[in-house]
Amino acid sequence: MVQFGSTLLPLLMAVATVNGYSWTRCKNAPQCVATTNTGTTATGGNTSPQMGSRFSYVGGYVFAYDTCSGFTYNSNGYWYSHEKDGLFISPTGYVRFAHDCNLLLVSSKSQAVGGTWWSKSGGGDCCLPDAVGQNIENTAAYYTGVGS
Repeated sequence: MVQFGSTLLPLLMAVATVNGYSWTRCKNAPQCVATTNTGTTATGGNTSPQMGSRFSYVGGYVFAYDTCSGFTYNSNGYWYSHEKDGLFISPTGYVRFAHDCNLLLVSSKSQAVGGTWWSKSGGGDCCLPDAVGQNIENTAAYYTGVGS
């Protein structure tokens, strides 16, 4: 007879799941916080906000025109900032926020994921969930005026 409890339980405990997202690839930083733009949900969010739109995050809000940086995909699997040194997303979903660019819009190639907003209160590094941190179509960072 096979004892599943001793092997299955640790595996289930190793997968952190919050709001339907799981973090199995990136575990070397705190989890990024899912945010919403006002009037929509984070999943399937508006990836082309109107000028003057307001987006809420832990600690405040930011207007859509407060753009910090766009990103470029590199063949090494990283997304690097166009304008800000040190701002990137790794292939595992590790995010390095920098220069007060503490709000991130991530547009996924997966329609089920859509465009999602992520932040890290007070700046710092964080991990995107698996479904968001991989299969990225495009991403942009926004100023919040809070943090690093």
